[in-house]
Amino acid sequence: MELALTIFVAGPIGFLVRRYKVALTVYLAAWVIVFPIQTVVVYAEDDGGWLYWFFNALILASGLGLNRLGSALRQRRRTLDPVRS
Repeated sequence: MELALTIFVAGPIGFLVRRYKVALTVYLAAWVIVFPIQTVVVYAEDDGGWLYWFFNALILASGLGLNRLGSALRQRRRTLDPVRS
């Protein structure tokens, strides 16, 4: 669930929301909703361990990077085409 959120939501939120801090807050709010649910499901199946936390940290870092990339692409598009902004 967290991986899908990262792949399909992080970048577009960064691109579509005008201010970076707001885009980051929206992504982190979505992550805060998804992550505890995912953790409960994983630990209910006794699949948790240090690798679970390690890979989730990597996924979160990737989501933050994609969010920043979306924001940077929006900013770049705005500076290249000032009429559309």
